[in-house]
Amino acid sequence: MDSGLKPEKLNLDARSPKATEIFLNWLRCFEAYLNSSETEVDGPRKLSLLHARVGHRLSFVIEKATTYEMEVKILQKRFVKPINEEHARHLLSTCRQRSGETLDE
Repeated sequence: MDSGLKPEKLNLDARSPKATEIFLNWLRCFEAYLNSSETEVDGPRKLSLLHARVGHRLSFVIEKATTYEMEVKILQKRFVKPINEEHARHLLSTCRQRSGETLDE
């Protein structure tokens, strides 16, 4: 594995406004780190590598997971918030075009 691709430890508060963006970027970096290995990384090793790259607060959240995929799902559920479609529709319907703005803006 390329140590230059090794991601920082994930110490993130789920209530942070940019938590989803930061987590998804961290996950992409972590998967690139796993893929940089010349030999395929198997499930138990992925699991231990993921445990090593999360902070102490998150290790308690994922400790019951038995597979790498389960841990990733737990983390995604914690950090990737679903889009509130009703609120998005409300914002779109109440949005007004200001003078000087084009339709593209």
